[in-house]
Amino acid sequence: MKVLYVSSNGGIHDYRFLKKLSEDHEVLFLHYAAGEIISEIDSLDHLQIISKKPAFRSMPLISECIHFKRIVREFKPDIIHSGYVWQVGILAAISGFHPHLSMPWGSDILTEPDKSFIRRLLVKKVMRTCDHVQCDAEFVKKKIIDDYGLPAEKITVFPWGIDLEQFKKTDKQSAREKLNLDKDKFIVIFNRHFEPVYGVDCLLDAFRKFCDGKNDVLMLMLSDGSGKVDALRYITESNLDEKIQVLGRVPNNELPAFLNAADVYVSSSLSDGTSLSLLEAMACGKGLIVTDVPAIKEWVSEANGLIVKRGSAGELESAMEKYYNNRAMIEEHGSVNLSLAAQKANWDENYKKLSGIYGNLVHTEK
Repeated sequence: MKVLYVSSNGGIHDYRFLKKLSEDHEVLFLHYAAGEIISEIDSLDHLQIISKKPAFRSMPLISECIHFKRIVREFKPDIIHSGYVWQVGILAAISGFHPHLSMPWGSDILTEPDKSFIRRLLVKKVMRTCDHVQCDAEFVKKKIIDDYGLPAEKITVFPWGIDLEQFKKTDKQSAREKLNLDKDKFIVIFNRHFEPVYGVDCLLDAFRKFCDGKNDVLMLMLSDGSGKVDALRYITESNLDEKIQVLGRVPNNELPAFLNAADVYVSSSLSDGTSLSLLEAMACGKGLIVTDVPAIKEWVSEANGLIVKRGSAGELESAMEKYYNNRAMIEEHGSVNLSLAAQKANWDENYKKLSGIYGNLVHTEK
């Protein structure tokens, strides 16, 4: 099968899809983004890549539409799989090609349409013209049904999942020795972007209060993004340079070591779909501190983590204190998370659902 995979990201999430797809199909990755494609994607065999920096911010220009139609005409795909709805999904919608599988990333459905009337119109166009939608949470599915009137049978929900051979629990002290981290410290790990939607300001405020008077705590921030400079300034001005390490983006093959070196994973998101960084932490048996985002609550309950109110630095601080003072709870929650990840987050198994969608759509179209 010939698959035209279109994305405005080019990051680790795309890598997971493209790695599996290119093993089974002839795949052309059409990348519309100002940023660069990560090296993991560039290294994939049997993958064609066309990267184009878009000239548009709010909606596609005629030049993008012409370019997209030319690619479709030359590649002759059996199916188009697009992700980020209003940025690149709209190109597939305008092209009139079928079958078209639209894949919302989360914010493109949950928050972006509320920021702009034009974006909402673009999302509506994609949702009304695509042949099927694949999303990663029941909450996202409900949002699509309520806001855009799609029938439930036109939407398939499954988490993107992770590689459980790569992300698995290993010895914490060995991981710390490998990374040259103190064996006795209480380590919190944050593996989201420095963007407003991830509540970084709130997290930094909470951690500042939490670590006051403690010399045995450390937060690892495996993060990049538009707010990185402001975050670094806050860390320095708050005299937290010894207690927070900002490491930037870590290559995917190095992530398991950092997760296994940590005690607790924290996500301070204000809005989210199913976070792959959450699933990775679960697969490594971590304690979890997450916000009360509906999609995240599909994975985390009081049985396997601590849920706090979005935007509450006080509740984040209290959750860190709770784990800090009760290490046995970390082990209890971590054990549940290992089981949940094995049951629900196996990308090899979840990918079979994607293959089924492809087959049904192409068969129906023919």
